[in-house]
Amino acid sequence: MQDVIVFGKGRYYRSKMNAISEKYNVIAFLDNTVKPGSIFTGEDGIPVYNPEVVKKIKEIPILTMSAKYFEMWEQLISLGIEDKRILFGISLEPYYDEIEKKFGEQRVEVYSENKKLVLKIGSKNKYCFENEGEYKRIIREIQQELDLSIRMFSDMPLRPLSRRCGVERGTPIDRYYIEKFIASNQKCIRGITMEVADNYYTKKFGLNVEKSLTMHVEGWGKDVIQINLETGKGVLDNSIECFICTQTIQMIYDIKAAVYNIYRMLKPGGIALITIAGIAGLSLYDYYNWGEYWRGTPKAIKKLFEEIFEEDNIKIVSYGNVKTTIAFLYGMCIEDLRENDFLYDDEQFPLLLGCVVRK
Repeated sequence: MQDVIVFGKGRYYRSKMNAISEKYNVIAFLDNTVKPGSIFTGEDGIPVYNPEVVKKIKEIPILTMSAKYFEMWEQLISLGIEDKRILFGISLEPYYDEIEKKFGEQRVEVYSENKKLVLKIGSKNKYCFENEGEYKRIIREIQQELDLSIRMFSDMPLRPLSRRCGVERGTPIDRYYIEKFIASNQKCIRGITMEVADNYYTKKFGLNVEKSLTMHVEGWGKDVIQINLETGKGVLDNSIECFICTQTIQMIYDIKAAVYNIYRMLKPGGIALITIAGIAGLSLYDYYNWGEYWRGTPKAIKKLFEEIFEEDNIKIVSYGNVKTTIAFLYGMCIEDLRENDFLYDDEQFPLLLGCVVRK
């Protein structure tokens, strides 16, 4: 097994640790966070050095472990490291990102030669770089040839297909995820329930519902209770066993007060099923009627509810991927997409967040 020094010990390295351990024997790490002249030893017992001391370490290969491998390569070259010592981890699976996956499919090799970074594609095309700008230009050209979606997006109109989430043509994309979230927590919809604006989800998914109540901040609708989650007006303490609150708390400026009043409303052991927009355009109807103020991330929503609810009684899930998110922003509807488009949830693109909280 070949000895190597690994440059970079962060998330990129951790994503490929198994592949590295099968192929290499790591004797040291390089990391810019270590002060020059000092040595840090991790839990694995392997020393970590600042890159400036790399020439003093015996002449063994250096494996760059970063998505920004060009910057690492430049640093090593500036430190006088020979081409033959520099290796690149982008060919190791699992691939870290989509460009690495494309490189793997096209049999792209990356290596250092004559103080230049080289990309070799198959047996024909070879590109050499001395600066990052030229490198990125070639990467763009390669991707444009391999991925037709780049041209498709560059040709898209500047205005959306719909400003109403596609509701005039079909079902808004966020509704797919809202229903998935509510359906996955169907067992919670029981006893005395309350829902915002109407009781659609209570009727569709409710089990053993004793009484179905509906609330609205303005009291609009038949048999609707006027409740203001921001001020607490109309909230009855310990009165509800299940509260369904979809796409509502993002419309409340004092969102912390809303969380507190949701807690007040629930009976001990009661559950609230809450959704909030992640990546989304404004709902102009709501924006101009009572305002729209917030978008969420899983960490932010978890911290928000932890101020009132016990940490163990909070569960956050996120839904969406880059395709469904772009389609949603553009105003497409569920019917424009395929069922398979909804099977993958990418944590980087949270179109919608679902939160289950128990009092």
